[in-house]
Amino acid sequence: MAEVILNDIKKDFGKSTVINNVSIEIKEGDFCVFVGPSGCGKSTLLRIIAGLETPTNGSIIINSKDVTSVDPANRGIGMVFQNYALYPHMTVEENMSFGMRMNNAPKNEIKKKVQEAAKILQLSDLMKRKPASLSGGQRQRVAIGRAIVKGSKVFLFDEPLSNLDAELRVEMRIELTRLHKELGATIIYVTHDQTEAMTMADKIVILKDGCVEQIGKPLELYDNPNNRFVAGFLGSPSMNFLEAKFDGENLTIPSLEDIAIKKFPRLNKKSSKYTIGVRPQDVILKKTNKGKKIELVENLGNLSFCHIKLLKDCYLVSESNNKENLSPRDTIQVKLNENSLYFFEENSGVRIR
Repeated sequence: MAEVILNDIKKDFGKSTVINNVSIEIKEGDFCVFVGPSGCGKSTLLRIIAGLETPTNGSIIINSKDVTSVDPANRGIGMVFQNYALYPHMTVEENMSFGMRMNNAPKNEIKKKVQEAAKILQLSDLMKRKPASLSGGQRQRVAIGRAIVKGSKVFLFDEPLSNLDAELRVEMRIELTRLHKELGATIIYVTHDQTEAMTMADKIVILKDGCVEQIGKPLELYDNPNNRFVAGFLGSPSMNFLEAKFDGENLTIPSLEDIAIKKFPRLNKKSSKYTIGVRPQDVILKKTNKGKKIELVENLGNLSFCHIKLLKDCYLVSESNNKENLSPRDTIQVKLNENSLYFFEENSGVRIR
């Protein structure tokens, strides 16, 4: 186990800055997830930690040692790639022991560590098989086993579940969480999938355009986003955003027949436009003879998501149980749970509290 500290990391490719002065502290034993949309810099940041990319500026501290200029092989890091990076001509046992064999470790020590890792990963019965005869999940475990046998202090995962089908991704999320608890290892994990981030992480780092938007525990970020981007990124379906008008005293939502919001924070009277955020579960629908129409209903068994067209290219999504028995083309009245609204600056997207 080891602590990882990034100090003012910057990475330029030519004239383009892909990582912009990022500072993060990952404590020993943390399961830290870097999450964000494609192109936000999360994989580049992981490669900088691994030593596969050199930062333009800044430093990387692992286990109280500055490793910014240290070769990847000497950083005490094990990296698990998206494509597993297993040698196809080697058996499971040979793949897992490869690093130790290259370091000329004693044979009895190699055997002991491989057997211990195989037991943890439930691979003991597969040791003589080659990667081609393994399932995607089994290959993933072999790649993890190789990092364990190597004696890595920090485990880096670069979108390791993206090649797996939906059912296997769920199984592997459970498996990785179990392994983290059993090994007590420091894990840094990159994904664009917010479900993986929310279900596995102790700490989430949300990135956008090479910058850190917010760092915190999963539910902290979900309940208390600092800005509109974070609020919209976490949650499925994502948060609804509605334009609101402020006349100095009253706050109304034009797309909802100028419905007046009674509970709102102190607003700047010089600004007339704000954005209100509301999660689908806080949009309340009631059948009526006059009002908005439901365009689409997505039934998921115990839940349904209703899509209501407000204006051109403006939809509101509501989450409800199926007791209301709502259907497309139903006319409904829309109410918002005012105790659960979020308020944002129109231009900057910064949350107003």
